Amino acid sequence: MWGIKDTSVTFCEEPYKESKYIAEYYNTLTGLGYLLVSLPFLRTKVKNLAIIGIFLGIGTILLHMTQRIYGQILDELSMLMLSYGILTKMNNIYVPKYGILLIIAYLCFYDKFIVFLTMFISIMLCIVKETQKFKSKRYLVILVMSFGMVCWILDQIACKYVKKYYLHALWHICTSISILIGFYCINDLIQDSSSKISHSGKSQ
Repeated sequence: MWGIKDTSVTFCEEPYKESKYIAEYYNTLTGLGYLLVSLPFLRTKVKNLAIIGIFLGIGTILLHMTQRIYGQILDELSMLMLSYGILTKMNNIYVPKYGILLIIAYLCFYDKFIVFLTMFISIMLCIVKETQKFKSKRYLVILVMSFGMVCWILDQIACKYVKKYYLHALWHICTSISILIGFYCINDLIQDSSSKISHSGKSQ
């Protein structure tokens, strides 16, 4: 339907089983989760992150629906930019303009999945460290993300044993939940910071 598969990564879901128009039906369907959790934040302090989240949803849907490289590029680039964007909101040592270097590095090696994976995991480890600012919600985010990561890994290395469980689709669900919690927490952090600055200005 969409031409010959040319992505640099393969997922466990059997292609075109449920629909002749959608290569990976359940992976595509759960990609909508990124859109659903991002749309409510378009008028909040994290609207820039929400916009990237929408592009992530579109990229994920394109990737799994078509199994073509253009979908993979949009999906992976959105993952990197959203993750790094979250870092910049959590700690100002992560400068937004360095995101451009991230984009350039990815585009130079977009056909090498291991390069993307290394970059993404590195950013995620930094995010885990910074989630201490989320206080009580920190462990919930880490738990959901960890479960999702286990699903992703098993989908890649143990496909013949776990194919019927659609674990990559579960990864989408877990990361959507994590993004939702993260957006709420970061929005609250920004509002708290703005309130402190406002009160400080009034006291002077």
